[in-house]
Amino acid sequence: MTPPLPARRPLHITPWSIAVGTSALFAFLHVAAILAAGPGETPLHNPVGLAVLAIVMPLTAGATEAARMQPLFLAYVGAKLLVLLATTAAVAGACRPPARHRQRLLAVQLLCVTLLDALPFHLLLAVQLAMLLPWRQGLVWLAGQYLLGVAMDVFLVLDLAQRMAQAPQWALLAYLSAERLVLAAGFLFGHLVQREHRMRHALASAHGQLLATQSLLTQTVRGAERLRIARDLHDTLGHHLTALNLHLDLAARQAGAAAPTALQTARDVSVDLLAQVRGVVTHHRHDQTIDLAEALRVLCTGVPSLHLDLHIAPHAARLPAPAAHALFCGIQEAITNTLRHARARRLTVELAVRGGMTVARVADDGVGMGDAVEGNGLRGMRERLGDLNGDLRCERGTRGTVIELSVPGSPA
Repeated sequence: MTPPLPARRPLHITPWSIAVGTSALFAFLHVAAILAAGPGETPLHNPVGLAVLAIVMPLTAGATEAARMQPLFLAYVGAKLLVLLATTAAVAGACRPPARHRQRLLAVQLLCVTLLDALPFHLLLAVQLAMLLPWRQGLVWLAGQYLLGVAMDVFLVLDLAQRMAQAPQWALLAYLSAERLVLAAGFLFGHLVQREHRMRHALASAHGQLLATQSLLTQTVRGAERLRIARDLHDTLGHHLTALNLHLDLAARQAGAAAPTALQTARDVSVDLLAQVRGVVTHHRHDQTIDLAEALRVLCTGVPSLHLDLHIAPHAARLPAPAAHALFCGIQEAITNTLRHARARRLTVELAVRGGMTVARVADDGVGMGDAVEGNGLRGMRERLGDLNGDLRCERGTRGTVIELSVPGSPA
């Protein structure tokens, strides 16, 4: 029998790599078009071309027109390459988390695409504005991008009219301004993609939380069923064994010295059996613990957008039901806060025992919460732990947040 092939890991392509790859592709096509046109055929009536003309023409004042073409073309290609490299670098920096300098990099990218005066790069920036910035802030940036592009078109149309000594081509300007309205479509597309991305991650996270809660509920129901069986065993078999012991004891007293040895043996066996039944009932009554490690593994598996590290000490795996439920709800709330607010890439969850306290530690590398007001989630976690004489400690800085939840007592 042929053994089954190992399952292949799905190919994971990050949005950062898609954005950088798209920018690099646009840059390659842009340069390829310039090289294909060659010296003398490449249009220079654009911001970069006009800047190159202003610099190179005075340097080659005494040369012929044919002699000027080659250095002018080389300087134009070099200037385009520098702007394209700056654009791709700005795209890479803006799309790659963390987002501490994102707006500055978007501003650099806006300047570069305005100098390039190429619609594909403008469209790529519009998509990024929708995916990287809040909705209203992205609209403000989009309006600024459109107005800056129109201003550049106005400048180029007026400059062309002055150079050719003719009336400005207002029809061309109207066409270029209308053409830039495609940026709104790109912005809407990016917003829809980002919305679908967030909804898919929220659904995956909710599914993981549901599975983890189901795991806890299954263990709780299983423990309650064991306790019910133990009680039924005590109420039925225990009472009958007690009655049997009384009757055997009465028979032994009535028989006196003539009592057979088997009667005493039966009485001893009955007493021992009753003790074992009571021991089983007592064990199941006090052993109402939950495997918190299993529920946490299921919960962390359902978080698709973070690199999550889970560390559980072996002696901290099983806990009494109230403590396990409180810690689970606290860790669940901390992960939810990280997904919603932190914009983190890595999350670490640790469960250990320190100084007679079971401690759960959740740390991320996101933007942090600073001096933000404690919300209902953290207050609810603190109140739930307080009912068990536990505590919650939150360290909020500019880079990352650490939440520690502790309950008294060692694991069962």
